[in-house]
Amino acid sequence: MKKIASLLFACFLVACSGEKTYEPEDINPDIDVCVVCNMSIVAEQYATEAILKDGTVHKFDDIGCMIEWMRKQNNDDIAKLYVRDVTNGEWVELEKAVYAYHPDYWTPMNYGVVSFANEQHAKAYMEQEGEGQLWTYEQLKQHRWGFER
Repeated sequence: MKKIASLLFACFLVACSGEKTYEPEDINPDIDVCVVCNMSIVAEQYATEAILKDGTVHKFDDIGCMIEWMRKQNNDDIAKLYVRDVTNGEWVELEKAVYAYHPDYWTPMNYGVVSFANEQHAKAYMEQEGEGQLWTYEQLKQHRWGFER
């Protein structure tokens, strides 16, 4: 009985801490559109999301659209930024992801940047494509964004 009471008390403390979690939402290709380019998000493995501190979720069809949106925002309002590992659709925080870049990589808006949960996935993708550069988040921030094709 003491274990149950302790567990309930611990759950109560966590619930009362007021700490919000900001988790990505599922993409619904039938209704979700990119807030920048207004295109339907049908290639879900390339989708990205920005979650504001008030809980608002902005969805993008390409990482380049999200970066463009971020440059126009008050970054103090942003709680979390997510990209997807294109190999398995897993959501990954923008800053923790690994990226592959090549101007000939296909992405919904032709930015040529593809995201991954880890370096192994990125290297396998680059090997399959026969070209590309492995990037970190810091390199991604330095990229001169624009349509690559």
